[in-house]
Amino acid sequence: MRSSLVCTVAAAGVAAAATGCWRHPQQIDPVAAVAREDIGLPVLSLRWKRVIADHRDEFAAQEFATAAVAFDRVYIGSRAGVLYALDAADGSVVWKRAIGATSAQPVVDRGRLYVGTDDGYLLCLDTFDGEEKWRYAGHGAVVRPPVVGDELVFFSDDADEVFAVDRETGTYRWQFKVDMPEEFTLRGHAGVAVAGDLLFTGFANGTVAALRTATGSVAWMTSIKGKADRFVDVDSHPTIVGDTLWMASAAGGVHALDAATGLVKWKLEVEGAGTVVADGDTLYFAAADEGLFSVDDAGHVRWRQGTRGGGEPADPVVTGRYAVFALSDAGLYVTDKRTGRVYQYFDPGHGVSATPAVAGDRMYVLTNGGILYAFDLRRFDG
Repeated sequence: MRSSLVCTVAAAGVAAAATGCWRHPQQIDPVAAVAREDIGLPVLSLRWKRVIADHRDEFAAQEFATAAVAFDRVYIGSRAGVLYALDAADGSVVWKRAIGATSAQPVVDRGRLYVGTDDGYLLCLDTFDGEEKWRYAGHGAVVRPPVVGDELVFFSDDADEVFAVDRETGTYRWQFKVDMPEEFTLRGHAGVAVAGDLLFTGFANGTVAALRTATGSVAWMTSIKGKADRFVDVDSHPTIVGDTLWMASAAGGVHALDAATGLVKWKLEVEGAGTVVADGDTLYFAAADEGLFSVDDAGHVRWRQGTRGGGEPADPVVTGRYAVFALSDAGLYVTDKRTGRVYQYFDPGHGVSATPAVAGDRMYVLTNGGILYAFDLRRFDG
């Protein structure tokens, strides 16, 4: 069967940007990071693009920031240190503000924008003009989005600290910290999720914890590192649906935990597994080289889309009938969430390390080259 790497999308502007991505159709590795069939559906078309950070003179640059979309604006930072508010319709600049290098997705809430920086700050800005309202200093990069509650904002950093600060003023409420492992740890951290009166997070020592939101005290703590003693980091973002929490350890694999007790319901040993995304009774996660996995809510693999040679994966996104994932070297893939079939592939020439953001029928993705692309995402029935 003929195989080809799909390098074009519906818009000519994107096709021109996709270069150097042809693969010989014969003897394709079945788990390699290439499309193994011709394009099935014209899913993406280019709406606009904007340079957010100029990396033309850099070798192997990476950008991890994910856009936030709210009220017809797109908010995006980058390693270049400037946060942009863009018009979602055409990408024109509404305002911009220098805040420092950013790898995190902003959160928009009640006229305020909350965003972490790589130098360890959580900032609160006015969404209208970017005016800074307050900032709080941690001790490590804040690369995951915060959770904004009625009175408190919760966030974590890669020094394995969790903070609660006042939403209006940024004043300290409580802090929780675990000791970092003495050996090397992986880049990043788990981030936080809140359900009821519990906050869930993970740490570089391989543990998952539930903290009480009012005080930061420990409700339970569970190790999911398995038998490994190195690179056991729990850097996946917590995903909780009902009474189940899904987390992944780099060495120990994906775990389903009872949210009330921390007891392990089941585990799937996939090395390097990242954030689990829940869609009904189906879960999706990606692991370097191993690929994008679709599993049922009991941990049984339904399908896997191989990504060998494609680089590190970003967190997947599920929207409508699509499962979208990005690879740091190979680019962006749009697949059928039911089968894993690749519908479309976008290679910007620099790869994609950032998780795409989807709002309605529009998708925004920042490439490692520092260009933010806005795509129209075509929906199909069935």
